[in-house]
Amino acid sequence: MLAVCGGFAGVFLASGTLRLIMSLLAGGEVPPHFLDTGIQWPVLLYALGLSLLTGIFFGLYPAWEAARNSPAGMLSQESGHGSSGRGTARVRRVLVCAQVTISAVLLIPTGLFMKSLVNLLHVDVGMRTDSVVTFQVAPMLNAYTPEQSRALFERAEAELAAIPGVRSVASAMIPFLGGENWMSTLTVEGFQASRGKDTNSSLNRIGAGFFGKLGVPLLMGREFTERDAPAGAKVAVVNEKFARDFFGDGSPLGRKFATGWGPKAIPDIEIVGVVKNIGYANVKEKVPRVFYTPWRQDKSVGFMSFYLTSGLPSDQVIAQARRIVTSLDPSLPIDNLGTLSDRIQVGMRSDTVVLKLAGIFSSLATVLAMLGLYGVMAHSVTRRTREIGIRMALGAAPVRIRGMVAREIGWILGLGLVAGVPAALALSRFVESELYGVKAGDPVVAVAAVLALALAAAAAGYFPARRAARVNPLDALRYE
Repeated sequence: MLAVCGGFAGVFLASGTLRLIMSLLAGGEVPPHFLDTGIQWPVLLYALGLSLLTGIFFGLYPAWEAARNSPAGMLSQESGHGSSGRGTARVRRVLVCAQVTISAVLLIPTGLFMKSLVNLLHVDVGMRTDSVVTFQVAPMLNAYTPEQSRALFERAEAELAAIPGVRSVASAMIPFLGGENWMSTLTVEGFQASRGKDTNSSLNRIGAGFFGKLGVPLLMGREFTERDAPAGAKVAVVNEKFARDFFGDGSPLGRKFATGWGPKAIPDIEIVGVVKNIGYANVKEKVPRVFYTPWRQDKSVGFMSFYLTSGLPSDQVIAQARRIVTSLDPSLPIDNLGTLSDRIQVGMRSDTVVLKLAGIFSSLATVLAMLGLYGVMAHSVTRRTREIGIRMALGAAPVRIRGMVAREIGWILGLGLVAGVPAALALSRFVESELYGVKAGDPVVAVAAVLALALAAAAAGYFPARRAARVNPLDALRYE
């Protein structure tokens, strides 16, 4: 009966917990259809059945333990001269040790994800992200020709720059930190690829003055201007990694390369500048080698990302940008309209979701471990009331009684951690590829998790220890 009542209570508690979890994950971090928190009858029946079986299984052991005892043993226990239910007490301790182990297995990965997320939040992407509004348009999806798309981009760039308070408008074909990675195999003048070293490079097509507008340092040469038009010579700007990989310590300025390989790939794109490495697809990946070319020299450009730098509130700039694009073509969709900081946050949403889920489950596991410790220690103090009274009658100080309870908690906690910490560190290796700037065996995270569990155990054992230290010896000697 208790198992059934507990099952029903657990189902309704689980429903409330699920709604809490979904509210924490809401806000665009998970698809909306994942947020359906209604109770499903198959799940309800499964949970009730599982709770009933669990209650029966764990409820049979005390009955079996009691049936094993002889009448003489039972009388001895009732008279206070025996150790009451030592087998049952051992089972309780083993179960609490298992709870501590599970808590450690969940807390350590949670700490790793938390440290990884903190590292991601402090990543320097190499460009200005504050007060930058960005969005994408793709007129090619509306059957625009490349010439019509180019004319639309020219008009949009000019009208966006005319918004009062907007300091600059930059443009790029591939959105920065948007999860996209365009690559091309290159034929580089004077470079001989060795075994195991490829000549692939990421790429982007950008507008005039892009780097200066977004605060990216120019290290050598120049960046693109309005004169880099389709009729002009083909030019490119490369990042530090590109220059180092292909030219070593030599200057890349004036060197040429071509996209593709083979006899038809004749280097005809001249490098005119080198810029600092900046983030490309997402904040977690290492910066690849990248070359940039003017989008105005691309004959088939059909989509574009714009970056508006302004001192105005972002919502005002967003509204003005939407109005201008709508005035140019009311049927043209605007994608991912928001701040560049929001774009970076979207790139970290999987890490945020995992951290929230891991935090919730590790917190629940720690609470269960605390309740288990409290229950075991409260039962132990009650069972040993006569023993505690005798000890105090013989002169044991309250601090020694509290130490006795603390040692028992320490043993349970220690055994749980001995099993849990190595298991957590081993399992964390499977998620190490999802971490940023932190290793699976990070000692700081492991020590922090152990200290958190130690504090939880101390909190759980505080009241039983205080109760034990306050036992009246005369009352304890009369306790049955």
